[in-house]
Amino acid sequence: MRRLPALVVSGILVLACLLLIGLQAGSPLLYSPRSDPGGADHSNPAALERAREDRAAQVLPLISDLLDSPGSLVLNIKSGDFEYAARDLQEYRQISRSLDTLVINLDMTEGELNEFRNANQQNLAILTELFNGTGRWNELQTLEIRYRDSGDSQMLTTITYEGEALRRRIQDLYRDYLEQDQVMRDTGEKFGLDTTGYGQSVIDFREIVSQIDRDQHEKMTTLQTTGTPGTGPYRLTLGIDRQRVSYMDTVRIEGLLWEHKKDHPDEVDLFIDSRKIGSIPTKPDGSFSYSHLVEHDREGTHTVFAVYSGSVFSEIRTFFVETSGTSLDLKTPSLHNGRVAFEGVLLAGSTPVRFAPIEILAEGKRSGTARTGEDGKFSSDVKLSPGSHKVHAFFSADTSPLAPSESATYEVFVPEPSPGIAGEDGLLANPYYAVILAASLCASGFGAFLYLRRQRVGLSPPIPVFHLPGERAPDGADNENLPDLDDGGTVTGVVPYTGEAEAVDTVPSGDLSSLFSALRMAVARRLAFLYPLSLTPRELCAMCRELPFRAEVCRFTSGYEQVMYSGASVPDDERDMIGSAARSAMEGMGGPDH
Repeated sequence: MRRLPALVVSGILVLACLLLIGLQAGSPLLYSPRSDPGGADHSNPAALERAREDRAAQVLPLISDLLDSPGSLVLNIKSGDFEYAARDLQEYRQISRSLDTLVINLDMTEGELNEFRNANQQNLAILTELFNGTGRWNELQTLEIRYRDSGDSQMLTTITYEGEALRRRIQDLYRDYLEQDQVMRDTGEKFGLDTTGYGQSVIDFREIVSQIDRDQHEKMTTLQTTGTPGTGPYRLTLGIDRQRVSYMDTVRIEGLLWEHKKDHPDEVDLFIDSRKIGSIPTKPDGSFSYSHLVEHDREGTHTVFAVYSGSVFSEIRTFFVETSGTSLDLKTPSLHNGRVAFEGVLLAGSTPVRFAPIEILAEGKRSGTARTGEDGKFSSDVKLSPGSHKVHAFFSADTSPLAPSESATYEVFVPEPSPGIAGEDGLLANPYYAVILAASLCASGFGAFLYLRRQRVGLSPPIPVFHLPGERAPDGADNENLPDLDDGGTVTGVVPYTGEAEAVDTVPSGDLSSLFSALRMAVARRLAFLYPLSLTPRELCAMCRELPFRAEVCRFTSGYEQVMYSGASVPDDERDMIGSAARSAMEGMGGPDH
């Protein structure tokens, strides 16, 4: 019974520890360099000025490298050295990534620097596409020679059409590259950096476009002389209803398959920018049509052609996708359960921009994202650190023919979280934390209940009356109601009555076992030990180290081990010692009946 209070106290301590851990789980961050330096105590004008100088010293070398990298890259593309061009492109990409990472880490949000970064990102995408496009152009040159030598006119027509799509795309890339020229050069000149390499990249880019134009014009002229639409290889005609379109406009493509079997439907493969968009079934008169929705098409010229049975090609038609302006309206943010709620709408004129990614920026850094629905509306809940923040929404228009836009800027103040279990950043701020804590407490309590209940079963085992060898049982004492052992032997802790003379002559090993069991049970009850049957003789001796009769118990267990493990009878000279040791130990505990 002495161990029960200790178990109860231990259970209470475990529950208290779990509760303390749960209270901290809701907001484990004790100190945040990002938020805590915002207080007045952390302001140091001299340090801030020195930090600005250090930041400029780190950023300027990267800007200089970004102005030089395009020159080497475009020159290698122009000369056809694609191995070195691939290396230059990888270095250019790494430098761009380094600049972005450095600016974010240093919290540099100056307008001109951000404008330079955006222009550089556009150039990186343009030059990557130029590298891939010119590489494919060179492959088409090799294929053209092979198919011309083999006389395969069908494949010659195919690669000529793909080459025309590449030519128009590279022209668009050059136009986009020129749009970034002013921003890149102005930034370099402002910081006194050399922009000669960047200027040379513009010249080399123009020469690449001119060379591709000349080569493709020659191929198309050769192809045109082989026939005219409706006859020879041109038994398939194609037309487009609109030449210039914008976001969410529909381009209607119509065509006619000549010399087909009447009332026999066929299929015509339709390609936009050399990519197959589907097989269009023809009507009984051989006509077909397709409506193309302009939604994720890039800005610029797009090529369209049709192919029948893999060998009959139509003319190449084009349409131009113009960039549409957008407006991003953001409602005044509101606080809700410790989070900032943002709602707004993105429109291209009066047309909702659907399924568009929206970034939520706080202090110029992305804090959350959202996506517009069918109606152009979006919403997002963002967790911000305590303090005042300038927030706005931004649309980058990466995959749509739309102009980027950003919303008005709002100032939001996020209060400090209230302490305690139900604080704004506390345990109950997130329902999952409360569920985890409740489950932990319930599991701990249930486990403690089962443990204590299991132990209580053997808490006070009945100890039968103990008789030393040679002693008679008291009158009226019998063993009729004593339980049997599992193996059918003598009850543990009970020494059957034997005559005194027989007990004096020998102490059988079975009686020693019963004697040891009885002594072990008595000591265990004295010390409130819950599992006495698991004790060995030496463990029994060690348990009695604080008891006054330890010497007697240890003398008995030593003799018991000697007899039991050797298998010999008790020698005469030790017979009295074992009996007196057991008798003294039992008397030390209050006699055999205790």
